[in-house]
Amino acid sequence: MREHGPFDDDDGRIPPLLRFLGLHLILGAAVGIAIASLIILINLAGLKDLLVETREPFIALLLLYSFNVITFSSVSMGIGIMTLPFDPPDSRIDAENREPPHPRPSDRPARRDRRGDQRYD
Repeated sequence: MREHGPFDDDDGRIPPLLRFLGLHLILGAAVGIAIASLIILINLAGLKDLLVETREPFIALLLLYSFNVITFSSVSMGIGIMTLPFDPPDSRIDAENREPPHPRPSDRPARRDRRGDQRYD
């Protein structure tokens, strides 16, 4: 008998949240590759000239592309998570766990200090 893992669904599909994050990962990777290519294409800060003159340009290209992909994929996934709609909690659970509101100063009883003046805490 097969054991079920945390990501297994009965119909074999990927959970919606993982699909959502995967889509943003791919979009961010595409933007990172496009920006790294644009940096080389326009010879920003003489980077293309440095890549042509070096003996091992593949290491520099690998680092440039991989760091851009990691950065823009992370940013895209973060934006996707932060823009998810907020579902309000169940009102029954919310009413049970809600703290009472803090009283306003006018709702508190006045206390007298040593001189006999009223003050509010």
